[in-house]
Amino acid sequence: MFYAGGVAVAAYFIAFAWCFELLGSPARDNKHGWLGPRLRGDPHFVDIGKAWDYEGAGFSRYRTFRPMCQAWLWVNGL
Repeated sequence: MFYAGGVAVAAYFIAFAWCFELLGSPARDNKHGWLGPRLRGDPHFVDIGKAWDYEGAGFSRYRTFRPMCQAWLWVNGL
């Protein structure tokens, strides 16, 4: 049981690192505020200086990884 939980948590962390650019600038949206790191390969981002503005409509990955995105924002001082 403990082993399965550890594997699930590790898979969640790996999926988060796979979906997002962890070493990049943060992304934001006018309606939702700070979202987290930029999604990999998503063309709906506009560079606005030291951050990205997300102009897309799909927020499902940001909802799925909300705890990790919040932790990433906290680590980056946002």
